[in-house]
Amino acid sequence: MSEAVMQLKNVSKTIGKKEIIKGLDFNIYSGEVFGFLGPNGAGKTTTIRMMVGLMKMSDGDIIIKGHSVNEDFKQAICHVGGIVENPEMYPFMSGWKNLVHYSRMMPDITKERIHEVVQLVGLENRIKEKAGKYSLGMRQRLGIAQALLHKPSVLILDEPTNGLDPSGIREIRAYIRKLASEEGVAVIVSSHILSEMEMMCDRIGIIKSGELISIQTVQDALQETEEKEVSIEAVPVDVTMTALKDITGKSVTREQDILTFAVEREKIPGVVSKLVHKGVHIYSINVNRSTLEDKFLDLIGEGSIE
Repeated sequence: MSEAVMQLKNVSKTIGKKEIIKGLDFNIYSGEVFGFLGPNGAGKTTTIRMMVGLMKMSDGDIIIKGHSVNEDFKQAICHVGGIVENPEMYPFMSGWKNLVHYSRMMPDITKERIHEVVQLVGLENRIKEKAGKYSLGMRQRLGIAQALLHKPSVLILDEPTNGLDPSGIREIRAYIRKLASEEGVAVIVSSHILSEMEMMCDRIGIIKSGELISIQTVQDALQETEEKEVSIEAVPVDVTMTALKDITGKSVTREQDILTFAVEREKIPGVVSKLVHKGVHIYSINVNRSTLEDKFLDLIGEGSIE
């Protein structure tokens, strides 16, 4: 595995008498997109605020490129870029002038570097226009460009696709994947759009009530059990339904002409063969795939608001 560029070590946060973040321990690696998931109020934004130095930890430490946030804040945080909630720009200035303005806050950022990040996020043709005329997707891209100016090792994006249309969401997803694979940046993404996280992320961490309850690769998270949910369209429907109950020994549900049942994957060809032998005409059969949403709801419970 690649280098751990950020390490959370027993990170906790207490406000008043309530412990809202409880001993988080995990690493973020170079070149990966890490999805941070959790229901409303679970502690995602609080954790992100501690990662970027906007909120102090009550206990524990965050190590960024070998530097402790507690003991060497300036050296640690210089490796981090981020957008928490919405990117804020000066609307009366062009995208280019906004980037030049922000570049003055950090040492050794050349005009060549500004050109580089503009090209990276695909704003070459519109960068001289006023930021106030930008669409929401363009402002998000300009915000990512701003966060990348100083070549951070870790890019933290809190709800980067919030409010975007499907085209804008797809564009931002492509840029995030490109940053990780081509620039080697570790990208941490917090989002409620689980289908996007499934396509975008390499690993996911799920937080509930301030505790990390699961951390694994997206592939492992979607690893299905031996038993599959199968939907079949066949006639006669009543004959098919009775036959399926006899063959599988399990319940079968019906919605119009579609029958759904559960069976082990290796038994599916045998079920189909037996149905055909009983004179059933099969028009379609579909093995339903688990999604990240299924996994997420299994872990946190539906309707869970902390």
